[in-house]
Amino acid sequence: MSNELIALYITAASIGFIHTVFGPDHYLPFVVMSKARKWSLGKTSI
Repeated sequence: MSNELIALYITAASIGFIHTVFGPDHYLPFVVMSKARKWSLGKTSI
């Protein structure tokens, strides 16, 4: 595999991870719903 492809994969994975972690629209609905329905941490994360 060429160095350019490795750099591209690492960059894409990093951007995807940062976008998910700092984008509350990805996880906030689950947090609010789990609090309202009094779900356990295990049920919320599944």
